[in-house]
Amino acid sequence: MLVLTSCDKTPINGPLDGMWQLMSVETPAGVVDTKAEHTYISFQLHTSQWNHANYRLYSAFQHSGDSLFFDRFRHLSLHRTAADDDEPVTTVELADGLMAAWGIHTTSARFRVVRLTNEHLTLNRADTTLVLRKF
Repeated sequence: MLVLTSCDKTPINGPLDGMWQLMSVETPAGVVDTKAEHTYISFQLHTSQWNHANYRLYSAFQHSGDSLFFDRFRHLSLHRTAADDDEPVTTVELADGLMAAWGIHTTSARFRVVRLTNEHLTLNRADTTLVLRKF
């Protein structure tokens, strides 16, 4: 029993750990319902994984109090070749809207954690508010 449990990674991020579905994005232009887009972010240890129908990325993150900072976005293969894995996301890709649904247009992003419970996560960055639910 000890051997089996010693290999498992214990959650270290409290209620943030796990998979979250992006439910809506609020901007000055209005609220966009994103449930049908099947856009997710997962948190485990110090890594976040971003999943959408058109891309899969991961990044390092730091969560401290009401601040959530993402850095070093990298590619995971989806519609790319395995050789493209782990390539940094470029500023050109971000300018072309790769992470626009998340309000991210730069290679790093800091969000204010407005609400974090075991079921709900609300993040705010500049004029963009993201509403997520635990999936």
